[in-house]
Amino acid sequence: MKNKKDFVSIIVPCRDIDKYTKECIRHCNKLNYGNYEILLLPDKKNGKLQGIKTEKPRELRIIATGSIKPGEKRNMAMKKARGEIYAFIDSDAYPEKNWLKNAVRYFSNIRIGIVGGPNLTPKADNFRQKISGMLLANWLCAGPRASIRYRAAKKQFTPELPTCNLLVRKDAVKNFNLKFKPELLTEEDSKFCFDMAKNGKKVLYVPDAVVYHHRREAFLPHLRQIWIYGRDVAFLFKKEISPVMLYYTLLPLFVLGVIAGAILSFFSIFIKTMYLASILLYLAITLASSIKKDIKTTFMLFLGIIATHFAYGLGFLYGLLSKNRAGLNVR
Repeated sequence: MKNKKDFVSIIVPCRDIDKYTKECIRHCNKLNYGNYEILLLPDKKNGKLQGIKTEKPRELRIIATGSIKPGEKRNMAMKKARGEIYAFIDSDAYPEKNWLKNAVRYFSNIRIGIVGGPNLTPKADNFRQKISGMLLANWLCAGPRASIRYRAAKKQFTPELPTCNLLVRKDAVKNFNLKFKPELLTEEDSKFCFDMAKNGKKVLYVPDAVVYHHRREAFLPHLRQIWIYGRDVAFLFKKEISPVMLYYTLLPLFVLGVIAGAILSFFSIFIKTMYLASILLYLAITLASSIKKDIKTTFMLFLGIIATHFAYGLGFLYGLLSKNRAGLNVR
């Protein structure tokens, strides 16, 4: 697999070289693929990768970036990468051994600009992390567009994929002058995919390009992450209102409906009856979507779906109403 067009640059942005970063690099070194390099982008360069033993060590370049956002790190890496395909993965994720082998073959179709697959919850994650992974993979909780990222679904074109598992053609990046928006903390990957599609290239989800991604624990760390997602999507929405972006308004409208219905119920028996019926229907559907073999998991998922809906919706409303973009720096 020595063809130059198949040479891949794996790009791993991170703050520090911690235990997850080391795990990521170890698995990247064991990939069943013969033609790639690894670019690791921590804030500061140090010697913490010393002592990592791998069967097939690859060329690893460590590029100290300073304290900048992940999107800026990825832009920097693309300028220095030698590959014809950029493979993005998060430092708290690691690839399945056939990740590159399975993903790269889809680029034989010249219509494809981006390829990505599911980021699954590692078996070693604790119970609360696994709950977070179940919530993200739940159709009702995350929606049909986002939930496929966290489970193995059928191959399909999609508007967007996350940079924890995203491969892109170098020629498309260069020809269309694509960059990650440096001002965004999250959702810069969504914007990147939207820009690729505007230039006529497809974004393809495939189930066999697998990475494993450690989760934030349920509930507070998970909900904080979801709130940030909602906030940053709202910043994108204000800049780019389109049919694709209207999808993101469903949960904010739901949250507004719950609040407005509660207030209006004080003024009309009919509204109160319809409101309570709607809430009971929502809770029944949520419970049905949460049912697992054990009660504890079912209960956690039931509460988690509701909390996730409100965290995202409120985050979006905050981003929509906020004029202070400095909030984007809050992780």
